[in-house]
Amino acid sequence: MNISKISILAFFIIAFSACKEPTENIKLVVDTDIIKYTAMVNVRDAYTGEAAPANATITVTGQAAPNVYELSGKKNIKLVAGKVTIGLHPDIAPTTAAPMTITVEIAAPGYVTQSKQITFTAGQRQQVAQIDIVKVGLPTPPVIPPPAPIYPDLSIDFTGVCPDRTDFQVRPSVYLYFRKLNSGQRFEYLGYMDKGNIKTKFLQLGETYEFQIVYGGNEYKVSQKIEVSYYALTIQMPGACNL
Repeated sequence: MNISKISILAFFIIAFSACKEPTENIKLVVDTDIIKYTAMVNVRDAYTGEAAPANATITVTGQAAPNVYELSGKKNIKLVAGKVTIGLHPDIAPTTAAPMTITVEIAAPGYVTQSKQITFTAGQRQQVAQIDIVKVGLPTPPVIPPPAPIYPDLSIDFTGVCPDRTDFQVRPSVYLYFRKLNSGQRFEYLGYMDKGNIKTKFLQLGETYEFQIVYGGNEYKVSQKIEVSYYALTIQMPGACNL
């Protein structure tokens, strides 16, 4: 079953009281928070830290695999910029007594195939599965993540829009990545964006950051210089509006 059409159930129709006609100034606001138990799979080169090559593939196996979908509801699960968010069908939920486990396998030409188990539990709705792949013939390097600096509290609201649909907005519930603009650094995980909002302590005042999300097999980016404690940002998401 393809659940992409379930997104229609997440529509909120907002009509302004000043409308002259019943359909005037109506906006369709799509909430992507449909699949409740999700995992962000982030695949990187173990040595360079760069995203997995474009020809890397992901395979999901295990007893729960038939009930696993890409976040937008598609059964076609693929990596985009080394990332994909997968999750359980909305009608399926793990319990305390019965967690649900899958195995994801990452394959790429010239790299050693890597597998990782992901377990969905009743008490955890979001998780990040970091998978580092190593080129054939190289040893696996130790992973020593640097401590993240802490900055003042910051809140950002993201609204997804489409170039040709002024009546359509997306309220994304997705995993958000970031890096300093034009730094050449890899994207790092910032946090989970709930219904378009994220609160964080990891953005420095005075710096300009590039933000990245992956949804529906597409990568979307937007940048912003951080000068105040709140921003409302618009991110172009044309692929999310093809209903």
